[in-house]
Amino acid sequence: MTVFDYTNYKQAHDWLNDGKLLAYPTEAVWGLGCDPFNKQAVLDLLKLKNRKVEKGLIVLAPNITSVHDFLQHIPKQKQQVILKSWLAPKSQATTWLFPIPAHLIKFTPNWITGGQKNLAIRVISHPLISKICQNLISPSNPYGFLTSTSCNLSNLSPATTLHTAKSYFSDCQNVAFLQDETLKFNQPSQIRHALTGEIVRE
Repeated sequence: MTVFDYTNYKQAHDWLNDGKLLAYPTEAVWGLGCDPFNKQAVLDLLKLKNRKVEKGLIVLAPNITSVHDFLQHIPKQKQQVILKSWLAPKSQATTWLFPIPAHLIKFTPNWITGGQKNLAIRVISHPLISKICQNLISPSNPYGFLTSTSCNLSNLSPATTLHTAKSYFSDCQNVAFLQDETLKFNQPSQIRHALTGEIVRE
């Protein structure tokens, strides 16, 4: 079983670049993710989770600047609501469903969006995961996106500790664990539509 100390986040970055999966703490619970532009890694993740590709995946971003291409197509007033949710989160983080700009549709693979014309994005509040996302920036992943799905097996609760995450996936050779704590938010992130504000998942 591979466990990366929080000081060795660059090793976690290399692991992800090798097309492997990483279990990591987020704001409230643990996530399980990979490089979203690595198709085989995403397919491995979906298989492990027994998750249908049509459901799409959330991606985490390192900072506001990295999502400018998506944010600039949203009305200014709604941009302020989104930015406030990311810059001053309280007890629950917010993921926003962004319409994919026309010039980026071909760039955004179906295995991330589930074939939809929206992409679920959250600027991650966790400083360590933000560093990992920042290090993922490359020509193939210009936004530093990291997929985020709950770290659990079907019919089990999402992991809230490293111990629970390891108990779920310790037998999986292509899953490593990032040793750190969640930010202790009260609830997993909600999902809202960036244009309408509609709550898709509480």
